[in-house]
Amino acid sequence: MIDDATWRELATVCERAYPREACGWLVDTVRTATPGGRDAFAFSDDDLLALAAAMRSPSPPRLLFHSHPDGDATFSAADRDTLALHPLPHVVVAVAAGRARAATLYAWRDGAHVAIACWSPP
Repeated sequence: MIDDATWRELATVCERAYPREACGWLVDTVRTATPGGRDAFAFSDDDLLALAAAMRSPSPPRLLFHSHPDGDATFSAADRDTLALHPLPHVVVAVAAGRARAATLYAWRDGAHVAIACWSPP
């Protein structure tokens, strides 16, 4: 599971990227990738190479994350398609007006991401 400090760190990264989508991964701290566009996140080629190297390191990423500017903290159809080949846990952070409003942690179960935990800022 994710502790409160990590939820807050992910929220802060996503707030800073607003109004663009944030994306990245978590090892011991958050590794932010190149911000995506307004409506879709995507890792750049350099980010994918860094992620692949991190996956082979002694401390591989624990999860991937991205934000939904002015959206909700649920997987979209595009997210499901994009992440179908990434069985790591994944966090979606909803950001509205530059503030994180909610986040959902998804785990890979039986070939799909399933919501297993939610967070809302105090």
